[in-house]
Amino acid sequence: MRFISCILFFSITIHAYGPERIATFDRTLWPYSIHSKSSFDNASRNEIISYVRKINSINLSDTSSIVAFTSVKNVNLPSVTKWLSFTQNNLVHNFKQAQKSCADKKELCQNVNNWQELSNLSLQYKPDQKLSSWYNASQTFFSYYLYEQVRLATLFPRITSEIDTLDERELQGFDYPDGQFLLTFDDGPKYSQTPQVTDQLRKLNINGIFFVLGENLEGALKTHGANEIKQLYSDMCVGSHGYVHTPHPKLENWSQLYDKTRSMITDNQLQGTSKNYVWFRPPYGQRQQALVDRLWSLGDRVMLWNIDSQDWNQKLTTKQVQDRTITLMLLHRKGIILFHDVHPKAVEVVKNLDTLHRDHITSWVNCTKMEK
Repeated sequence: MRFISCILFFSITIHAYGPERIATFDRTLWPYSIHSKSSFDNASRNEIISYVRKINSINLSDTSSIVAFTSVKNVNLPSVTKWLSFTQNNLVHNFKQAQKSCADKKELCQNVNNWQELSNLSLQYKPDQKLSSWYNASQTFFSYYLYEQVRLATLFPRITSEIDTLDERELQGFDYPDGQFLLTFDDGPKYSQTPQVTDQLRKLNINGIFFVLGENLEGALKTHGANEIKQLYSDMCVGSHGYVHTPHPKLENWSQLYDKTRSMITDNQLQGTSKNYVWFRPPYGQRQQALVDRLWSLGDRVMLWNIDSQDWNQKLTTKQVQDRTITLMLLHRKGIILFHDVHPKAVEVVKNLDTLHRDHITSWVNCTKMEK
């Protein structure tokens, strides 16, 4: 019986951690350079319209259709319905933001006030020959991306994730001002990789939050000493990713382990702000209400994400990670980007993403000035 339970837990855990199909994209198929706010907005409008059409091609109000689409048999339909409503409202808002740089008679500049009007516009949309290769690839990308999102929504809250919050005290990134993005990095420190990431960020004069694993931080402090670790994270912010990379709903001693990691961060003044609170990112986004309440009692808060770079995925090249991230930035237009400082792809991707910042198209959130 114990053996069967272990197998069941393993299968559910694997099912929750990652989808079988990952959305990737070749941004060279978009035939126009993104070098200004108006060119960013034009690309954004087209990506949003493509996603809207893909969403409308799947019946997400019917359980059997969702099962066929996601292969998840135990579907939480109210969760999918909630996600869909939120996504529809968010896409309408984003599309209107992307229209602010519209000139008269420009493509996709028709007035849109609600989801029905945006849906109608997506049905009328006919990409010209120059956009046909991009459009076909975009539809494939959003088919996979929609699968990623709906799959997580079907499992929530039985298996929690970044797809939704347990309450309003959790941060996803959707509430950021248009064009603002926060860089975050999970799973460090790893001395063969983390210094490359922090050095690159300092060269670019930007920063991010590093969600450290307590066992990794503890080992680094013993090996390198507190002063060197403080230097490693200078100008950056450090949050907690838990002591071990295990879903916290499965940890009986999660509270003690959280306190242990939190103390290492605050005792060494690594959090990057003058305030004493610590941001927490649960491994795999999995957490329980008791954890959220416990954090709040300490003055801490859960930070999730709304743009998953998939930089940890060995099946994706650095360029695919970059192209996926840019496409999701065009779609969401603001938010929290998830990278990992223990993998090499983030260094090059962040360097290339910063061109959007240097061209005054997007801006990076300064983690040291964030308020809880």
